[in-house]
Formats: sequence, structure tokens, C-alpha cells
Amino acid sequence: MLLRLFVFFLLFYLFYRIYFSGRRTARPAAKRASADAAEEMVLDPQCKSYLPKSDAMRRGDQYFCSERCASLYLVGRSS
Repeated sequence: MLLRLFVFFLLFYLFYRIYFSGRRTARPAAKRASADAAEEMVLDPQCKSYLPKSDAMRRGDQYFCSERCASLYLVGRSS
């Protein structure tokens, strides 16, 4: 009786592992691409912080985290 129970649980465990390991690797290509793609980080020259390029403000060839940092940097650079 105990042997049957052990065999039943062993078969159930093997089926469970095979079924769910196959589902885990079959991610859609769009999800896989978005999860694997990393966004470029840019440096704010005023406050020296890094931020994603999509969140940064561009002034000329520089990227800034805020309008305040951009104006402080550009005023300091012009004088």
C-alpha cells in the first residue's frame, strides 16, 4: 500500500515538473523582448545623477533630469 502511494506521488511530481517547465519557457516573443531590453541611461551634468533616456530632458547635446538642472547648468556654462 505504501509503495503504491509513493509511486503515485512520484508520477504526479514528474508530471507536474514536466508540464510546468514547458510552460515557463514558452513566453511570447514580445514579452521576452521587452523584459530583455534595457533602456539607455544618461548622465545629468549638473546634479550628476543617471536617469533613463526616455525620462530625461534634452537641451542641445546634454540630457537633464529637470528644467532647474538644465537652467543652472546652462547659466553656469555661459558665464
